[in-house]
Amino acid sequence: CADTATDCERSPQGRARTLKDKRYVDWFYTQMLEMHRILGWCSILLFAGRGLIYHLGGGWAVDSRGGVIAFGVNMLLVVSGLSLWGLLSFNPLRDGWLMAKLLAVTGYGACAHFAMQDEDFSLPLYFLTLLLLAYIVSLSFIRDPWLGLLG
Repeated sequence: CADTATDCERSPQGRARTLKDKRYVDWFYTQMLEMHRILGWCSILLFAGRGLIYHLGGGWAVDSRGGVIAFGVNMLLVVSGLSLWGLLSFNPLRDGWLMAKLLAVTGYGACAHFAMQDEDFSLPLYFLTLLLLAYIVSLSFIRDPWLGLLG
């Protein structure tokens, strides 16, 4: 493989390396995507479950242990999302749905933090956070910042 990528792909060594890289990317992509999906659903169930338990009288749902677990799950979710973003060469300046998702994730983090305070559970922020989660999941499937409503 001398000068160009096409020369590398034409040679037997180049084809073998390209196929090997493609298998690695396919394996990495499928495993990372599956982990991202699982972590996403865990995050949703953890947040919604903690809010429901709090309203059913379980004050322990908003203590620091739940917050630490939620932070860990969400941090892994962000790392897997950024890995997929880099692997697939997405660009939030080019892909409007990704920019909308990043803004919604930021809003989700802020609203969830303030909704689940130890002393003061905020029901309006809790519902706003659930709406942001629904928007984030919808963006993941539809990949349109307007969710198909404007065109």
